[in-house]
Amino acid sequence: MSNIIKRNIPNALTCSNLISGCIATCFAFTGDAKMALIWILAGATFDFFDGMSARFLKVSSPIGKELDSLADCVTFGVAPSTMVFYELMVIDYPSFLTTPEAFSFDPYRTFIPFLAFLMAAFSALRLAKFNIDTRQTDSFIGLPTPANALFWGSLIVTSPAWLENNAGALVYILVLLLLSCYLLVSEIPMFALKFKNFKWQGNAIRHSFIIFTAVVLITFGVLKGWWIVIACYFLISLGLLVTGRSKITKMNHDKEQKL
Repeated sequence: MSNIIKRNIPNALTCSNLISGCIATCFAFTGDAKMALIWILAGATFDFFDGMSARFLKVSSPIGKELDSLADCVTFGVAPSTMVFYELMVIDYPSFLTTPEAFSFDPYRTFIPFLAFLMAAFSALRLAKFNIDTRQTDSFIGLPTPANALFWGSLIVTSPAWLENNAGALVYILVLLLLSCYLLVSEIPMFALKFKNFKWQGNAIRHSFIIFTAVVLITFGVLKGWWIVIACYFLISLGLLVTGRSKITKMNHDKEQKL
């Protein structure tokens, strides 16, 4: 009995992540962005501990890996997409998208919000790609789905009045939406907070980023500070790529030298 419980602890945490994503989606459909983000954060917490518990208990399995991706697709794909969907339903649209009087419904407000679910589709693609990509054991290629979800959730919680009462918000959201879809499946290397040891040497960027994250969240709040953290995470990763300090860049360089 104890072995059965031990084997299923990581899966129970993964299912908790999935349930958190479902609850977040429900709150997102009602327009309660704050509660939706809280449940996305809960899902991210479960997602962090399911992998950690699997490694600690030495009970990782192919089923657990697939279940983890399915849960992530809901919590970090569908839930934030639904938050964006709701915002696209309620924001002011530019004057040039005014509905003609002959129409009995608003075609723009009826169809444009569904573009939000492109993010869910690209999140699924990103997770499928991650599952078969052997290069992403110690770092990421493309924006991780939890980071993308926290960025959108925090951004919507931080500036709801501006988003809903600004005619330019539509363009702003759609441009960011397309950018995030691209980043999810891009080949841009991004560092991961995966430690082989906790020494400063070799982990300086990770330790510094954790300290930076703590300062931002204390300053701006646990819900409102994440979009700043994720934006800086992307910029730091991009800087590492440009300067050639990215681990993936070094791996590719080493392969080229061998060839």
